[in-house]
Amino acid sequence: MATHYDEEAELEQLRRWWRENRLPLVAGLALGLAAIFGWQAWRAHRDARAAEASHLYEDLDKATALRKLDDATQMGERLEQDYADTPYAGVAALKLAQIAAAQNKFDEARKHLAWAAEHAKDPELRPLARLRLAQILWQLNKPQEALQQLQGDPGSYAELYDELRGDIELATGDRAAARAAYEQALKALGKEETTARGGLQRKLDDLAVAAPETR
Repeated sequence: MATHYDEEAELEQLRRWWRENRLPLVAGLALGLAAIFGWQAWRAHRDARAAEASHLYEDLDKATALRKLDDATQMGERLEQDYADTPYAGVAALKLAQIAAAQNKFDEARKHLAWAAEHAKDPELRPLARLRLAQILWQLNKPQEALQQLQGDPGSYAELYDELRGDIELATGDRAAARAAYEQALKALGKEETTARGGLQRKLDDLAVAAPETR
């Protein structure tokens, strides 16, 4: 059986161990608590910013519906500038581009789409922004810049990228490139998408018309 002296010795060893190790233990505990509370504070800050951005986007949407386009533009630009780290900023940029394009302000639309293509947090928004940017650049009579935008990853918009590429190539006179693009768009389409397939097939049929014979 352990004697009183054995217990005293064990207690003395424990006291000595604590004296030697208390500072690293306390420091480690403090760091652990700081990390936990820091993480919680960061999450709370992130959630608060997301809520603010959500409310601001709702106000933008309402202003757009009421045709208060100046107010909507100010809100959208604030989302781009102050809430770029939230997904609402990218959606707002697309909305602002739509508003601008409807007013034939294509340079302004281009600016917002370029921002979304580079900064949107939702990865699915970036290829959509590039697609719309290519359409705007074509409207601005910049076909080569438009084609450059269609070189990136199309995401889930592969057939739309290819069809627009075909339209631009055809408009610039490259019928072979247009045909290749339309055929690629058809391959990307599902068989159930009959309306889109029909439109593409008509474009291919038009290209199949024999060229005038040369003398």
